[in-house]
Amino acid sequence: MARSIGRIIDILLNKEIDEKKYEVKSKRVKTEKRKPRKPMTKDMELKEINDTNLLYIPLLQHIGSTAIETVEIGDYVKKYEKIGEISGNISANIHSPVSGDVVDVVEHSIPNGAKVKTVIIVNDFQNNEMKLEKRRVEDLRTIKKEDIIKIIREAGIVGLGEAQFPTHIKYDTKFKKVETFIINGAECEPYLTSDYSLMKNFTKEILNGIKVIEKLLNPKEIVIGIENENSNLVQKFEELAKEEKVNLKIKLLPTIYPQGSELQLINTVTGKKVKKGELPLNQGVIVSNVGTVKAIYDAFFEGKPLVERIITISGEEAKNIGNYKVKIGTPLYHIVNELGIEKEEKVIFGGPMMGIEVFDSRMPVIKGTSGILFLSKEEIERESCISCGYCVEACPMNLMPFEFADYYEKGKYEKMIKANIQNCIECGACEFICPSRVPLIESIKNGKAILSEMEENK
Repeated sequence: MARSIGRIIDILLNKEIDEKKYEVKSKRVKTEKRKPRKPMTKDMELKEINDTNLLYIPLLQHIGSTAIETVEIGDYVKKYEKIGEISGNISANIHSPVSGDVVDVVEHSIPNGAKVKTVIIVNDFQNNEMKLEKRRVEDLRTIKKEDIIKIIREAGIVGLGEAQFPTHIKYDTKFKKVETFIINGAECEPYLTSDYSLMKNFTKEILNGIKVIEKLLNPKEIVIGIENENSNLVQKFEELAKEEKVNLKIKLLPTIYPQGSELQLINTVTGKKVKKGELPLNQGVIVSNVGTVKAIYDAFFEGKPLVERIITISGEEAKNIGNYKVKIGTPLYHIVNELGIEKEEKVIFGGPMMGIEVFDSRMPVIKGTSGILFLSKEEIERESCISCGYCVEACPMNLMPFEFADYYEKGKYEKMIKANIQNCIECGACEFICPSRVPLIESIKNGKAILSEMEENK
């Protein structure tokens, strides 16, 4: 077990290692040293991508139902204007990041491959804004909790750690007590440093966002989880928390993958084991990404809806890498042109472990986009499973991933249920460690989809 887990930890900690000693009857295990990833962008100054003239704004950037468009072709919209209204029990509002004309409402791709209704806006570069309602810290003394929920709801805030669950629903606790509110600052995917940049540059704003959440949830304790490799942030948080009178605990976390996963984070911080599919609130815990907390600050104090975010641009094929503030709806081709990226061999939205390869240059940045990686195209040779057991040892959910691939290949889908496929968090650690490069994640995702379809057809 130590060998496979140690290998993952070494690689994801950005350490240079010689993989030859990990060779397991496979000619495809590379022997060159791996280059560091996070240091490529971690200490760079936060920058902005110039605005694009055309924005593709999907009406589904969240878990749940597609928002209903509130604009028509030919309409003029102002910056921050609502263009998509919540629909159904689980949904989120969508707003325009710029002022300009609505030129089309079409079905368009989002990073997960789905095609959803999308509002296309031509930017007039005038930044004519909707009137925003700004508030002060003093307003927290008299504001009602339901009004805070309404502010979060109207701003279209969703989980920015890629979960994209509507925050106004998550925070509506229905009188359940919150013992621990955890702020997730554990950014464990290689290359990505957008959350680090956010914590470094907007510490005070995050702390004031915590004040809003504290008023709403009234947790017994508030904990921010920061990885050991980012321990330089601790002093800044401690000093500003004291200054802003925020009772904040800081938990240094082991820099391992997938420490940023909600279930692993809860267990590390509280010792509680939440089952896959169980609401953490049932055990008195709520977790939000640091980006979500910053978005709540923006909504409450600045009156701004969620229309932009920080993303990491990185990878072997990228020029001008770094962390950038980008408007939601900005297409990939604009970023490529702005940064002078000539080679686009492999483009990943998100991190290399759980991210998704995209092929459409018009693919837009959405609320859940944490990074865009430009990587070398790797020719992957697949071989049969050699029963080494590395995938089992690497799985944070204590599953046996090789079984899923076998059952999927043989069409034994019901056996995937007995093997607890629904508990898989699709972190990719199993496939990363596999010396035979068995397509484990593809088997798991496709298997889940087939089982879901089978359930619907019953």
